[in-house]
Amino acid sequence: MTPSLNYTVLTDALHALKEGNLRYCEAMGFTCDELDAISRLSVEELFILSQTTAPFMNVTIQHEVLRQVLARAEQEIQLQRRITRAIELGGSIELLGHFFGLPSGEVCNRRRISGIQVAQGRTRLPDENTDCQIWLQWEQRRPENLLSMDSLDVMMDITDSLSGQENTEALSLTVVWNRIMSCEKDLLQARER
Repeated sequence: MTPSLNYTVLTDALHALKEGNLRYCEAMGFTCDELDAISRLSVEELFILSQTTAPFMNVTIQHEVLRQVLARAEQEIQLQRRITRAIELGGSIELLGHFFGLPSGEVCNRRRISGIQVAQGRTRLPDENTDCQIWLQWEQRRPENLLSMDSLDVMMDITDSLSGQENTEALSLTVVWNRIMSCEKDLLQARER
C-alpha cells in the first residue's frame, strides 16, 4: 500500500465524518473506535499517519462491479459518438430530442462547440433521384423498430453514403429522417385502406 492511498483513505473518511456520514466510513471497514481516534488527530498526526508505509487496508477488486462500470462507460462512449455523428450529419433539434432526449439548448451548444452552422428555415426536399435512393437503401436495411437506435444508425449510414455521391446536393440527416418517416406513414395508411 502506498502512502498516498493511506492519505486518500484517511482524508476521505475525515470528510465523510465531517458531513456526518458514519455509514460510509463503516462501509469502508472502520470501527466506531477507530473513527473516534481518527477524528481526534491533529493535522501533524494525520500527516504522519498518512505517510506511513504500513498498510492499514486491504484493497480488493470487485470484478463484477468493475465489469458493469466498464460496460456502462463503453455504452456512454457509444452514445456520445452517435450524438456527435448525428449532429455532424445535420440532425435537427427535433431529431436529436426524439432519439437522445437532448434539449434544444444543448444541441445548439454542441453545434457551436463543433463549429457547425445550420441553415435557417425549412429543409429542402431532395430531388426525385435522391429520394428514390433514400427509400431503396432504407428498404434494404430497414430495422424492425423505426424508433430505435438501429434505425437511426441506418439513417446516418444512408446520409453518409448519399452525401458522398456526385450530382447529389448536400444531404442532411434531417432530410433523410423526414423522407423515411413520411414514406413509412404513407405505407401504413395504404395498408389500412
